[in-house]
Amino acid sequence: MRKEVAFIIISVLFSFVILSPEAYGGEDFLLEYWERPIALQTHQNDFALYPEECGQCHKDQYTDWKDSLHSKSVGPGLMGQLNPFQDTQFAQSCYFCHAPMEEQTEMKGQKARGKGQEEYIKNPSFDNKLKLSGVSCSVCHLREGKVYGPMRRVKGQGSRVRDNHDGFIEKDFFEKAEFCAACHQLDEGYELNGKLLVNTYREWKESIYGKNNVTCQNCHMPDRQHLWRGIHDRETVLLGIRIKSVRLEKGARLIITNSGVGHYFPTYAPPLVVVRGFMLDKNDKVVQGSLKEAFIGRKVRLDLSEEIFDTRIPPQKSFEFDYSARGDSSDRKIAFEVWVYPDEFYNRFYKAAVNNADMDFNGEEIEKAIKITDASPYRLFRQVL
Repeated sequence: MRKEVAFIIISVLFSFVILSPEAYGGEDFLLEYWERPIALQTHQNDFALYPEECGQCHKDQYTDWKDSLHSKSVGPGLMGQLNPFQDTQFAQSCYFCHAPMEEQTEMKGQKARGKGQEEYIKNPSFDNKLKLSGVSCSVCHLREGKVYGPMRRVKGQGSRVRDNHDGFIEKDFFEKAEFCAACHQLDEGYELNGKLLVNTYREWKESIYGKNNVTCQNCHMPDRQHLWRGIHDRETVLLGIRIKSVRLEKGARLIITNSGVGHYFPTYAPPLVVVRGFMLDKNDKVVQGSLKEAFIGRKVRLDLSEEIFDTRIPPQKSFEFDYSARGDSSDRKIAFEVWVYPDEFYNRFYKAAVNNADMDFNGEEIEKAIKITDASPYRLFRQVL
């Protein structure tokens, strides 16, 4: 029974999704471009499928990508949960965003003879090396043997050599938010408390950033760098929010404003931001019993049966945390800290999975995922008043 529950939990997190045409800005070509699985490459030209091959010429882009989360989209957390030969449909739903090329999946669907329904067979074009590269260059730039990319820059402003790509096709949608919506807006994904779990594109579209066309790429790919930094990166987060403190008659207030994030902060359920207030004595030791905490995020139960709270900060809105000094505070100081736990939900889930023998997971991979998510928290802010 617990194994069945575990499957349901993961399935709703990574369920098959359908994006509405509006999520692509009404562009039929972009909708076709992101049809998945991405069609098998024709190999009619001598093009590169693997990121390290692209990196021979595109060194900066490859270096950026290699350190990005896109390169780790098929990591221990995902691999530990999948058995693509037994739970094929589930695996396919995960690959929808984590490894969307046809060459990246072990099994492929085909119409069953005389049944009018789909069955799965071993994929003769499966390439494990390409699968493990996750969301790599080919996923975004290669279709049917042709290389696609953003519009050429004006000469003198960083234009790049195109000579090695026969028939390179320039498309302006590479610098539109709709391009990112392919994986960051799941219109038919799982809902909890009437809200989608993955709603980043619409959060952006309804904000001042969407109205002023300040796109995802402006922040996550500055100067076309292939970084995609977000909640896991301290400097990126500090660029997106403003933190200030205000003295009160018997304490202090910390105000955290979503001043530059183009969507909710944070946008997804996995991260959790913890705000802490406490007192320090004259030796700068924490006064016992003085700790007070508050949380910014969307915390849900592991079985997704309930949304415990949703305190995310919409664009241009603020979160206020009041701290009252206790007792005689004449020789004591108030301290504020803000900690970010980018993978809080995943960390809880993996630890529950590894301790449950009924969950048919790859324990070795899950243990790796626990170490990765254990290491991801960081202190974003500290102030002593």
